[in-house]
Amino acid sequence: MTQGIATPILSQNINNGNKKAPHSLDCLLQPQSIAIVGASPKLGSFGNMLHRSVQSLGYQGEVYLINPKYPEINGIKAYPSLAALPQAPDCVAMAIADTALAKNLELAGMAGAGSAVMFGRAYGTNQTGSEHTQTIADIAKEYQMQICGANCMGFVNVEAQLQMTGFPFSGLEKSGHIGLISHSGSTWSGIVGNLRHMRFNTAISAGQELATGVAQYMDYLISQASTRVIALVLETVRQPELFLAALDKARAAGIAVLALKLGRSEKGQYFAQSHSGALSGSADVFDLIFKRHGVIAVHSLDELMDTAELLAAERRPHNSAIALGCDSGGERQLIVDLAEKTQIQFAQLGATTLQNLEALLSPGVEAINPLDYWGDGQDVMADTLITMAQDPMVGTVVMATNMAEGQDFMYDCCRALEKTWQSTNKPVVLMGNVSATMSPIECNRFRDMGLPVLMGTPNALLALSHYGQFIEQQNRLHQNPNKAIENCSATALPSKASIQYWQDVLHDTAQAKQTLQSFELLKEFSIPIASSLSTPDWSQALTFASQVGYPLVAKIDAADVAHKSDMGGVILNIANDGQLAAAWQELQKKVPGNILIQSQLQGTEIILGMKKDFIFGPIFTVGLGGIFVEIMKDLALLLPTDDSATIQQALLSLKGAALLQGARGKAPADLAQLVLIIKSFMTMCMSLQHHIQEVEINPLLVSGQKMAAVDFLMIPA
Repeated sequence: MTQGIATPILSQNINNGNKKAPHSLDCLLQPQSIAIVGASPKLGSFGNMLHRSVQSLGYQGEVYLINPKYPEINGIKAYPSLAALPQAPDCVAMAIADTALAKNLELAGMAGAGSAVMFGRAYGTNQTGSEHTQTIADIAKEYQMQICGANCMGFVNVEAQLQMTGFPFSGLEKSGHIGLISHSGSTWSGIVGNLRHMRFNTAISAGQELATGVAQYMDYLISQASTRVIALVLETVRQPELFLAALDKARAAGIAVLALKLGRSEKGQYFAQSHSGALSGSADVFDLIFKRHGVIAVHSLDELMDTAELLAAERRPHNSAIALGCDSGGERQLIVDLAEKTQIQFAQLGATTLQNLEALLSPGVEAINPLDYWGDGQDVMADTLITMAQDPMVGTVVMATNMAEGQDFMYDCCRALEKTWQSTNKPVVLMGNVSATMSPIECNRFRDMGLPVLMGTPNALLALSHYGQFIEQQNRLHQNPNKAIENCSATALPSKASIQYWQDVLHDTAQAKQTLQSFELLKEFSIPIASSLSTPDWSQALTFASQVGYPLVAKIDAADVAHKSDMGGVILNIANDGQLAAAWQELQKKVPGNILIQSQLQGTEIILGMKKDFIFGPIFTVGLGGIFVEIMKDLALLLPTDDSATIQQALLSLKGAALLQGARGKAPADLAQLVLIIKSFMTMCMSLQHHIQEVEINPLLVSGQKMAAVDFLMIPA
């Protein structure tokens, strides 16, 4: 599935204090020497701004300026070409036109440079008609060079005292614990230039990823001992296998990964031929990938900023439960209303804590979490927050307030917050309900202390919810570090000869531009099917009916008819020989040839589907059929690596799951058996994945322990 040029495997470096093992991206992101091609003495020119930017944080490496027009630039010797340099630079920064990028990258490779940064769009074609982007990618592959860009804003590596960008930032003197990777250059610039004292160790504008991709940048950030959070602003994923490996590596290292996926609606998505294929868009797939790999999905930049700030703090709680104190009954109501839509867990305070709170609060003020401690106006803020912090069930303490600049009450809140912070080693968080009212001076003073400040009730609550989920995820990971991963390959496979046979059948079916609807394939993979016969012979149909009995279903059985019901090609409730004869004649008039005769079964309709996502490959769907799939879109998505427990959880998450548990007089489904059938379906699809595009069983009828597929569609690739 990996797209683009070949990329190195993720390194397996392990942090060891502040010592860092060499990384394949060191030459790009923390180079010992830099050559600026297109450096210029002209103020306001990109080449001039880039040079000043590189030097702005006190970069200690060698800087070579390349421009044949000048013997020196800004008082520093200039060289006519890369070939004239006294040594091969680690990194070449290209402050030149798009048309000159490929030529100069070739020269950089010949000079022995290990990497390059390309700010231009690399738009257009060369004299032979080849796209500049492809030419650049080919050159990078030939010389094994890393490239940031093209069409990027560069990067900043504060730990290396380097701003590799033509638009330098102020206020980057201190490094932090957040790594940033963004496909959007303007978004990257906006986040790095924030006024909330959010500090980064390395922030990368990835651009077009012509040689070096997000997964490799993530691996570099994981290798940095200072990294606690990786924030991603993604348009797409170009290296899916490496990306997933990097996510798992970050989770194992205790690093939180946040992702803001841009372009969540896949505009122009091709029309899928199966029901389930048409119901899952790119946003659904990304959400599934993020959930399975422990990524925190955010939906706005402010949500990303609040969540990153919270998770970058040094203090981390022992559990996800919070205690929240505020000075407004109305704002407490707002907080509770909005929190209901999140997974925030308000701690259940112990009896001792409640008694101690009651002793502090004004008469008639209830000791409860969240707590409105204002009462008659006496200052009990610090005492109540500290009391809640002492409760063993509390993981994090939150003060929710509005710090209006210059008000005496603001200083009361500040003193209470500082006192609480000093009295406990648990995380303490300041939450501003009205972000525009929060004093920038006081907020940033708290941030410099290491105390997170969240801006605005909705985003703050989302951040706290993400925070809690990450803590619980990490706790589970530490409790079960060696949990085995069971996947669909655990089910039995047919013989290699059988699989090869069906691969050949699919190849021939694709050549004929037809679909495959053979129930024999399902039988090969131990998927139960309804008793059936496909025949063009009326006498054989009549004999079959006498053997299996009525009621029956009759269907057109033609490879070029994908959805038979749409053309009236399915006749149900056939109760006797006369009705079978009438159905036979009607279907033969529509499409002469084979008719499929099946036993008509009763049960809950289940739909199973597989569709190849253009990035991540096979994605599976399971849902309730009939009205549930057509109108309610009652589907859950699954990955090939999902185990039995995850599959069963997906079934029980469906809106119509009660039908599988005996609702409305139906026999409760044997969920264990149903899970095995789903795993067999997944095994079938994965065994033939290179020859298929979409697959669907619709429906699989389930009644207690009786289960059978009654309609099947496979679309060859």
